Amino acid sequence: LMDSLLDKLSKAKIFSSLDLASGYWHVPIHPKDTEKLAFCTNFGLYEWCRLPFGIKVAPAIFNRLIRRILTKYKIDFACNYFDDIIVYSSSELEHWKHLKTIFEICEKENIKLKLSKCVFAQTKISFLGYEIEQGKVSPNNANIETIKKLQPPTNVKELQRFLGSVNVYNKFIPQYAKLRYPLNQLLKKDVKFNWTNECQDAFDKLKETLTTKPVLNLYNPDVTCHVFVDASQKSVGAVLKQPDASDVLHPIAYHSRTLRDYEKNYAITELECLAIVDALDKFYYYLHGQKFVIHTDHAALVWLKNVKNLRGRLFRWSLKLSMFDYEIKYQKGCTNIEADMLSRHPVSHHLQHAVHLLDINEIKTQQKNDNLCGPKYHEVKDVIVIKKRNLYKIVVPFSLRLKLLNQAHEQFGHPGVQKMLNLITPQYYWPNITSDITEFVKHCSVCQLNKKRKQKRFGLLQQVPPTSTHFECISVDTVGGFNYYNSTKKFLHIVIDHATRHVWAFPSKNENSETYINILKQIFQIQVPVKLLTDRNAAFTSSRFKKFLRNYNVKHLLTTAHHPQTNGKVERVNQSLVTRLKCKVNSTSTKVPWTKLLESVTNEYNLTPHSITKYPPAYLLLGTLPYDSPIGQNSYYEPVNEARNLALQRTIDYHNKNKIRYDARFVDKKFNPGDLVVYEEFHYPNTRKLTPPFSGPYEVIKQCSEVTYEINKPNPLTKQATQIVHISKLRCFHSPDKLKLSHE
Repeated sequence: LMDSLLDKLSKAKIFSSLDLASGYWHVPIHPKDTEKLAFCTNFGLYEWCRLPFGIKVAPAIFNRLIRRILTKYKIDFACNYFDDIIVYSSSELEHWKHLKTIFEICEKENIKLKLSKCVFAQTKISFLGYEIEQGKVSPNNANIETIKKLQPPTNVKELQRFLGSVNVYNKFIPQYAKLRYPLNQLLKKDVKFNWTNECQDAFDKLKETLTTKPVLNLYNPDVTCHVFVDASQKSVGAVLKQPDASDVLHPIAYHSRTLRDYEKNYAITELECLAIVDALDKFYYYLHGQKFVIHTDHAALVWLKNVKNLRGRLFRWSLKLSMFDYEIKYQKGCTNIEADMLSRHPVSHHLQHAVHLLDINEIKTQQKNDNLCGPKYHEVKDVIVIKKRNLYKIVVPFSLRLKLLNQAHEQFGHPGVQKMLNLITPQYYWPNITSDITEFVKHCSVCQLNKKRKQKRFGLLQQVPPTSTHFECISVDTVGGFNYYNSTKKFLHIVIDHATRHVWAFPSKNENSETYINILKQIFQIQVPVKLLTDRNAAFTSSRFKKFLRNYNVKHLLTTAHHPQTNGKVERVNQSLVTRLKCKVNSTSTKVPWTKLLESVTNEYNLTPHSITKYPPAYLLLGTLPYDSPIGQNSYYEPVNEARNLALQRTIDYHNKNKIRYDARFVDKKFNPGDLVVYEEFHYPNTRKLTPPFSGPYEVIKQCSEVTYEINKPNPLTKQATQIVHISKLRCFHSPDKLKLSHE
């Protein structure tokens, strides 16, 4: 594709390069397909209305769209490679007309260009990693600068990157396969990586060639092509050339490859034929349908076209060659190497270390100013030192201790306490150095926001007050991801009664306030609850939903931000119902919509004894038994009221037992109003790798319960200036301004 684009520029003299602003966003998404590109963020669920970057099919869709636009207006003076459009003309006057046409098309098709990346009316232009001028193409200068810094590879991976980079520009490289042959041997399986002199010579020759910045002429369909071929016992190679106005041949493209194992057994005549056939396959686009000349350095091939009774490989190759109109001339192959290297090659860097953490003259001056003295201190070259374990360590004066800690911590990538000690103590000393380093690392704001310390979280296990009667408290939650299962409904809404664990499940297409209101109206027909527990979804915090609950006099309880454990009962039921539904869907041979299976799954759950209460939820709520007794017993459970009391006691006992296990992994902690804390952000699936795990610092406003606090963290959804958060999401923040070293 790139070669065909470059070939169109052979007769052009003036060039302009246009770059589309946010190219993919020019393509609208059909409203029916926006849900397929939905993504979740810290601020809610969003759907793309325009083609986003990163979708697998996006490049092909966008490239096809731009090409169709150019074809629609029958443009033969511009071509595109994704969002890069190059306009080319044979004169300046013609070029301005072409640009005007392109701008008019952009205006009609609502295409926006990024002016800072556009280049207009140049005789030499960079495009797709090449520098293009009238009839010539070469690598751009940025790539050449990278080549000069290349270091010899030290392992197979580096060698693979080196050779892979070279391959991209193989059209610039004559006999490249022969040159890289020693390097190829190091890539073979079970071969030890041994960088020999032969490998170094091959590397140096390639690097030397790379820095010469080779130039190729662009293909001209009106001029005769000349193909030069050569073969050796290791590789075959070819170069395509065309004459200029002075009848001097200039290279258009190079090609070479290493021989396969079976090809190494060919005779020299067969190898020369192989080189020709290989070259014609490579340059088929340029040669087929035109008369051209083949130059070879083996005189025996001159008679190939006219000889009779050919057999074997020569006969098959002769049939293939008969497709072309050519003549063969004898000429020795050239040995010049013209090549280029891709800019993406990683340049090897030498490790550089800081000369000193502190300047020696500064140390001498400050030691005198601070009047350092001690019975074990000595002077070595006018520097006060102390001898520890047969090593002289510089005694750091008071005024330089904080500077030394800052230098070591920032220059070596914010190491922890132990690594800071290992860095500093071999050369420097002062009393209480360990405690000072510990305090310094603890007060580093960068470390506090970006490092997750291996320590127990705050907050012991609490419990939503247990309910003794049904409909005293119910919870609502939603599970998504059910589309594509033979139904257009993709959400499963679950309601659970806390006292009896009875569940109601509702499928729907969305999760807005209207949906939840309709669901709760159905529940309220059975009985209106006293309290409703939900998370902080925007649908639950909307004014319409709040008004609906006020009309029914239902108290609304909200979980803390990003802490689903508060609504643990319904979260656990989510898993159970989804697992049961999964079993139903995947055990049914016919494609039954999951919504039709949901009712039976919910009934089965309600009729199954609960692992904690030991009673079916349907029995505790309605007195319904899971099945009739085979021997005619009317009830094989305690009476309903007695069963409800036992279920309550078992729930309390289970919580107390679970609290012991939970509290062993957490610590009790209290914050006071005014304390500074950092907040552990929720890790969404699409969260970027380098996003800090903590944000802040924030100030504690007040304590709301044993484990919840209000902090001055803005809520982007509700637009409120504060949030109520669970203590397990908080960490103490130690302000750098309050850092005090031992001598202060």
